[in-house]
Amino acid sequence: MSQCAVCNEPTKNKCSNCNQIFYCCEEHQKNHWKLHKIECKPFKVEESDELGRYLISTRSIKPFEIILRESALISVPSQITGPVCLVCLNGIEPSDYIECDKCGWPLCGIECKGKAVHRAECDFTAKRGTKVSIKEFTSPHPLYQCMGTVRCLLLKKSDPEKWKRFSNLESLDKVRRGSMQWKADLESIGKFIPRFFKTTEFDEDLIMKTIGILQINGHEVPVTDPPHVSVFSNASFLEHSCIPNLAKSFTREGNLVLWAPKAIKKNTHLSICYSDAVWGTAERQQHLMHTKLFKCTCPRCLDVTEFGTNYDAFKCTENDCEGVILPSSLKEWNTHWSCSTCGNQADISFIKNILERAGKDLQAMDKSVDNCIKYIQHYQKWLTNRHYFICQAKIQLVQLIGIDPKELMVVAEDKLNLKMEYVKELIDLYEKLAPCEIRMLGNFCFELHSAIAEHTRRISLQTTLSPKNMLEKSLLYVEKCINYLQHECDLFVEGHILKQAKINRDALRMVLV
Repeated sequence: MSQCAVCNEPTKNKCSNCNQIFYCCEEHQKNHWKLHKIECKPFKVEESDELGRYLISTRSIKPFEIILRESALISVPSQITGPVCLVCLNGIEPSDYIECDKCGWPLCGIECKGKAVHRAECDFTAKRGTKVSIKEFTSPHPLYQCMGTVRCLLLKKSDPEKWKRFSNLESLDKVRRGSMQWKADLESIGKFIPRFFKTTEFDEDLIMKTIGILQINGHEVPVTDPPHVSVFSNASFLEHSCIPNLAKSFTREGNLVLWAPKAIKKNTHLSICYSDAVWGTAERQQHLMHTKLFKCTCPRCLDVTEFGTNYDAFKCTENDCEGVILPSSLKEWNTHWSCSTCGNQADISFIKNILERAGKDLQAMDKSVDNCIKYIQHYQKWLTNRHYFICQAKIQLVQLIGIDPKELMVVAEDKLNLKMEYVKELIDLYEKLAPCEIRMLGNFCFELHSAIAEHTRRISLQTTLSPKNMLEKSLLYVEKCINYLQHECDLFVEGHILKQAKINRDALRMVLV
């Protein structure tokens, strides 16, 4: 028994959405909703020495359910960026911009002039006595390195409540201190802000802590060009996993939408991927250590086979052995690799050499269907057919074969079959390995739907039989595409794919009636 949130009467009745607040009757729940709806979410914040603060589900979450819509606590320019408008955060065109009358910062146009979001930094800049003068529009522009930090620091006076929420976020200040990144930030931001703005308002420790909060909690938001960085209060408590259970989408306004591509059980830790789930383990670990300062020990990283996909594996070099070469544990990634079947020890310099060559060749390769095929055939001498470099080449190949519907109609039959084979393989792989990479999976499902539909069209021209089973398969994948992309706005390519997918779905349903 717990107490009713309105009258304190004993009751067992919970709010069905959050499972955390109790009410003795429906009337009290309705009366309390205006206050409760702000905090009514299917998760709660927990804390531990190991993880710090994290989120845990308070009830079972259904597939495709949104668990959080959140506006940004603060949005700032990226630390490395060309000149952007400090109001809308879109890039500045060298031939089409205005300067703020008071501070000199370039703005994209008259519609952004005088907006409140720029007011505090405008006054802060004006106090230095000289306007900012930006004449170079090359990217990145060094003066913008500090502006995200400045905007956050100015919350201390302009919005104390936001500053309190911001400053309570994790900065990893002790871990960061003394690192190469910390030293670089100290010179380009920590010492630069007092010198350039001619101020003693913020001491060095506060500036460096603010930089840390931004770097550790910032989310890249792709609704502007170039993308900007936002910090979100609740989302900052999400822990990392290379196989997370939540996907991220963004509204046109830059608000964050967190949702579950698959069902989540009650009392489960909620997570997103801080890195790129499509990368191999070594790349993810390196990126996380560089940007977030920790080594990942999620289930995917601890399993060198990556759930049996052998995503990082080499083929065994021994004759007649069909085993794969992998490190024996996460700790031995850069030292000892051996065959899982015959025990053959691999030379680590050989492993690194092949990976370096494969990465450089993939990056330098002229993007064409034939070049992708040659790359795959060449590196499959050493790498498994689901190795991440092979998969990246297959992704490029799938996207190049029949880029639009008109091209797809004239693609050679062998290439169309190759597209269907590879994209089905990629969907099966990444649904297991990266189930929250929803934009990628949505694209794959649309590509497969389109290829199957074209294959069906060709068959129907040669026979009077109705290939109903193929149409049903095409419908299956277009419906999967819609599920994956359902929260994508039309600012993105995926939003436009979503619209077309719905049209195609409705047309297929009519045909199959």
